Amino acid sequence: MKFIYEYVLDALSAGERAALVTLVDVAGEGEGVLPPPGSKLFWSRTAVAGSLGSDWLNRAALDLAARALRTGMVEKAEVPVPGQPAGQCTLVAEPFFTPEELVILGGGNIARPLVQVAAMLGYAVTVVDDRPEFASSERFPEARRVVCDDFARALESLPLGPGTSVVIVTRGHQHDLLCLERLIGRDLAYLGMIGSRRKIKLMKEHFLAKGVPEERIAAVYMPIGLDIGAQTPEEIAVSIAAELIKVRRGGGARSLAEDFGGGQGNRGYLRGGSLAAQDIDLFQTLVACVRQGTPAVLATVITARGSSPRKAGAKMLIFPDGSICGTIGGGLVEEEVRRAGLDLLAADGFPVVFKYSMDNATAAAEGMICGGQVEVFIEPVLTGAEGAGAGGGERS
Repeated sequence: MKFIYEYVLDALSAGERAALVTLVDVAGEGEGVLPPPGSKLFWSRTAVAGSLGSDWLNRAALDLAARALRTGMVEKAEVPVPGQPAGQCTLVAEPFFTPEELVILGGGNIARPLVQVAAMLGYAVTVVDDRPEFASSERFPEARRVVCDDFARALESLPLGPGTSVVIVTRGHQHDLLCLERLIGRDLAYLGMIGSRRKIKLMKEHFLAKGVPEERIAAVYMPIGLDIGAQTPEEIAVSIAAELIKVRRGGGARSLAEDFGGGQGNRGYLRGGSLAAQDIDLFQTLVACVRQGTPAVLATVITARGSSPRKAGAKMLIFPDGSICGTIGGGLVEEEVRRAGLDLLAADGFPVVFKYSMDNATAAAEGMICGGQVEVFIEPVLTGAEGAGAGGGERS
C-alpha cells in the first residue's frame, strides 16, 4: 500500500494538479467520534487516497480541496460535527501544482547560470539550441529537457501554454527575431528577449510594420531582466530570474523593458505557492523515511499572518538528532518548532498545532519590521503500514 505523499509525487510527475486535506484539530464533542488529527485525504483527477473516517467529513474535505485548487492557496476551514452542537474539527487543504515550465531559447553563456537558478525556483526547464555542443544534458544537468534542433521546428513541437515562460537568448539577432515572430501574441506566462536599445527599437518597428497590435508588443519583456546593472552572464541570469519572480508574484521592481513602454505582460499570474525543487526533495525524503522506518516529525505551516518568515504550506522535517530537511523560514520560529518536534519525538507524542506569536520587539530583534503569527501542524511521520494511505484507489 502506498504512503499518502507517494500519491502527491505521482501526481506531480504525471503533470496533474492535486490536493491533500489534513484533519489538524478536533474539539468538543468531536473527540472520540472523529479520527485522530493527522488523518489525511488525497485527491487528484485520477486517484483518491486516504480517508477522514466518515462520508460527511470526506465530502467537506473534497469541497475544501476544490477551493484550494481554485485559489492556489492553502485553505483552512472549521467544520461542525453533525448532531454534536459543541463538536468541531479543523481541516487544512494544500494544493499541489506541477512545476512551472521555462523554455530557454539559446544555450550560450547566459543560459547555463539561468538554468541553475530557474531550477532552484521550481521551474521545469527546457533548453533549445541548434548546435550540438550547446545542446547537451552534460552542459545543462539541471534541465528537464535539452533539445538540439532548428528553433522554428522546436517551437512547433514544444507544448507552450499559459503556464509556460519563454526566454529568448539565442546567439544572434536573426534567431531572436525568428523566435519572437512565432511567439509574440501567444498566451504565455512570460515572454522576454535579450537585446540592446538599438535592437529593441528595430524589433518594435519591425512588428509595428507587420501590423502586430501595440499591446502585444508591449507585453514582451525586452530588453529582458530587472534594472540591477547586470554585466556578467551570471548577473544577467540573476536579473532575468528576478524578473520571472516579479511577473509570477506581481512585484513592483523596475524592469528594463519599462524604459521602452514594454514589460506589461501578465503580472501576478501566480496567486498561490509554487513547488520548488527543495519541496519535491522533501517529499521524496519523507517517503524514504516511511519506507525505511526512520523516525521523523513533519512540520507544516497552516496559518501565517503579518511578518511571518514563510507562508502557509512551508514544510520542514525534523529528525531525532536535531537535523532538519526543508525550512519554514529560519530564525526563532523555526527553532521553536524544531524543539517542539524533538519533544514530540522523544515522548512518542500525538500531532499538535503549534501556535507562535511574535510581538514587534521580538520581530525587530529577528530583523523584521513588525510582528506576526503562525500556526504550525507538527505530526510524527508514521512508518511501514501505519504510514500508508488507507482507503486509496485509482480512478479511471
